[in-house]
Formats: sequence, C-alpha cells, structure tokens
Amino acid sequence: MATTPARYARRVAHPSELEAAEMARDDSVEAIELARARGQTYPIVTIADGAEHDAQTTGFHKRWWRQLDEDWPEHLRETYNEAFTHELMAAHVAIVELEFDAATARWSNIGVVDLEQWEPTFPFDPASSGWIKQDARSRVGWRRRSALRKLFSRKKEKKGEGEGEAT
Repeated sequence: MATTPARYARRVAHPSELEAAEMARDDSVEAIELARARGQTYPIVTIADGAEHDAQTTGFHKRWWRQLDEDWPEHLRETYNEAFTHELMAAHVAIVELEFDAATARWSNIGVVDLEQWEPTFPFDPASSGWIKQDARSRVGWRRRSALRKLFSRKKEKKGEGEGEAT
C-alpha cells in the first residue's frame, strides 16, 4: 500500500524589514492622494476593508491582508505600520480605524483623513499618534476647517481676556 505524501501549503518568504518599510512608503503615497481628493462628503476615506478580501484595491488593503494571510512576524507588521504612519503624519493625514460590531462579527476598516481639510472636534494630538479609533456609526468628530471659525474664536478669546481686568 503506497502512501501519498502530505501536501502542505507552500511556505511563503516574508519580506525583509527594509522591503516592508519600502512597501509602506509606496502605499502611503496612494493613501495621501485619496485623503486629499477634493469633493469628499465625509472626512474619512476608506483604504482597507477588514471584512472582505477583495472589497478594496488600494496598496494598503492588499498589504494589510497579505500580512494576515502570510502570517508576518510581529516585528515586520510593526515596521510596515510605523513607516506607513510616519509618512502620513508627515503629510498631515490621520489614520482612522473604524470599528464595526454586528450580531455575528466584529471588524475594522481603515480610513484616512486629510487634517488640512478636516479638523477633529475631540482632543487629538497628531504628533503623539497618527492612529485614531472611532465607532463607524459616528458621523460626529470631524468638521471642515474654516478660516472664519478660527477668526471668530480668536476674537472671543481676546474679548474674554479683557473682561476680568479691574478698571
């Protein structure tokens, strides 16, 4: 009785740390372009779908799923994510993790927001972290940047400063 050898999935070579960082820099260019596209109705532009493999065609989406499919070691995932985040932070683009929960599953989509067009209505320091977690059902939290809003808020601040002085 002849036995057939067991067939295993072919082992995939992981990228080096240098290659992972280069992939992230390449993917960041596309993500920045998507975030800066004019005419956006909502501030968050989705660049990766956590529920479906083939839902998006961005470079980030493909690499995000590749990390999971090929089971990249944690240090490679961190290298990719840190390089991607660094590039977007330098371009004043935030990364938003939209968290979904349904009766049958939980997942996250990844989106980007151009901080030159949109401003958060919550405390956010882009220098400390370029990633923001947000409930996907929430449409609050972002508003278009406005020169008039900034001008009027400065006038209110100046007016408030003079009120407390004794005359």
